[in-house]
Formats: sequence, C-alpha cells, structure tokens
Amino acid sequence: MKRHAQLVLLSWDHHHGLVLALRIRRELAGADETAFGRLFADLLASWDARLLPHFRAEQECLLARLVRYVPKDDELITRTLHDHLSMAALIATMRDREDSEFRVDAIHRFAETLRAHIRWEEEVLFEATQQRLDENEMLALGRDIAERLPGISR
Repeated sequence: MKRHAQLVLLSWDHHHGLVLALRIRRELAGADETAFGRLFADLLASWDARLLPHFRAEQECLLARLVRYVPKDDELITRTLHDHLSMAALIATMRDREDSEFRVDAIHRFAETLRAHIRWEEEVLFEATQQRLDENEMLALGRDIAERLPGISR
C-alpha cells in the first residue's frame, strides 16, 4: 500500500533513524575511544533532537487515534510502546553508566532495536493506521504531527 501523505513526515524521520542505525553498525566495530565518543555524542544529540520528539508524536498523535479501533493490548499499541520504552531505557542506562564496554554493547543493541522498530512501523503499524483511520482522521493526524515535529526536513 502506498504511504498516506499524512504519514510522510514520520517516514522521512524514519529515514534519518535508519541512517543513524546504519552509521552505528558501520562505525562501531572499528571505533577507537575518540571515534566512539563522537558516535555516542551524536546518538545522544539525535535522541534529544529527533528520536524522542518522534516517539512522542507517534504516541500522542498516531496511537491515540489508532486505539479507537484496536484494543489497548493489541500488538500495534504494545509493540510500539515497548520498543519506544526499550530504546529510552538504553539511552538512560548509557547516560548513567560510563563503562565503555557496556556502552559499546548498549549502543549496538540500540541501533539494532531502532532498525527493527522502524521497519516494523513502516510495514505493519503505518499500514494498519492507513486501513483503519478515515480521511478526516488522517488529515487531523497529519496536522498534529506537523505541529509536534516542525523541524523535520526531507
């Protein structure tokens, strides 16, 4: 199914998340302490500026509408929230623990979780949303997303 125009901003944001996950996968294995420090700092900056606002917009705009049509314990809701919370927990733990071996493992797990999460949202969550919400709801969803994520660039 073609991506609905009202979800395109989230999909563009997903592109940036996939680029970040790929960068982590490529650079992590051979990173010295300085390179890892830059990678870690970039991850934290991306988390604060882009990923966390994105997750909040999905929860407050998309899931808040989708839950009208599926039970709160439906995988569409629970998986999205679980993945978001898992990534938030990894970020919090990396911030709390300075152990570099732990951080290397955690940043690797973060990248893998982010990649799998984005793929799942694009293939499953967004498709289900497009099938369940009517055009007026999709337009309202798009307006809410644009208000919450004004800095998204394509």
